[in-house]
Amino acid sequence: MKILNSYTQTGKWWRGSFHNHTTNSDGWFPLETVYKMYGGYDFLGISDHDKITKHEGERSIPTVFDAIEVSSRQTHMLLVNPPLAMLDQYSNEFTIENYQRLADMAIDNGGFAVLVHPNRFFSNYWTLEDMMKLERYIGIEVYNGDGNPEYDIAFDKWDALLSSGRKVWGFGNDDSHVYGQEKRAWNMVQAEENTNEAITQAIKNGNFYVSTGYGFDAIRTEGHTIVIDLRSNELLDKMYKYVTFFGKDGRVLQETTGRISQATYECKGDEGYVRIAAYLEGGYGAFSQPLFVETSK
Repeated sequence: MKILNSYTQTGKWWRGSFHNHTTNSDGWFPLETVYKMYGGYDFLGISDHDKITKHEGERSIPTVFDAIEVSSRQTHMLLVNPPLAMLDQYSNEFTIENYQRLADMAIDNGGFAVLVHPNRFFSNYWTLEDMMKLERYIGIEVYNGDGNPEYDIAFDKWDALLSSGRKVWGFGNDDSHVYGQEKRAWNMVQAEENTNEAITQAIKNGNFYVSTGYGFDAIRTEGHTIVIDLRSNELLDKMYKYVTFFGKDGRVLQETTGRISQATYECKGDEGYVRIAAYLEGGYGAFSQPLFVETSK
């Protein structure tokens, strides 16, 4: 049995979001105000609808990413680091062929593609059938900060993709348009330095997790055992935690609760993958990328 763990690179944990809007599309605030709303973040992407917003003006955020939200009436896709030439023959029409063309352009430019708010059932959602048809995207938005669990949480579709054999990462973003939507969900990326290149490479490697206020210090393996080091300090160690290990088809493999700073799970070999959800009392959460479990044939 072999456990493929994406959390092997060392470095610091950097906080950021890729999916946010300004008045250049349907956001309520100009870019400079959005920068202020995200003060304290290490990196930030601006993904206006069908536009690549130029980063300019004063900001305290060290690293920024060009992005675009491809926004057909049917469904939406986030592209990070799209080439400006994409706009020369741009169309947001939803066909698999057109979305694949746009995704390929961003990926070939060194960026990546993410399928966003796939469960937003009243509009702009992804069917599992279409998600299976599209290729090369790196992940899906499993937690959208709009905040309604009926349609902005998509662990079910993530499990369906993973269980089918697709290796895709889970993202958390605010999709912020107005005050109150900022800093609800973000990505904690482990990298040696806070640069576009280092953050992008860590994202592609799966060396990040989604947070809504809680976190991991490390996710590691010891033989066939997955060891989760929860974020720990004198205050947090006194608080109650809820840690769940999920496997193929979203099956609950194990639940660990208590005033703990660590949780472990011993793999049996039939899990397919193991992903972890950790909640702190009060509801703040952290969600790992899957660790893929391979058995010898």
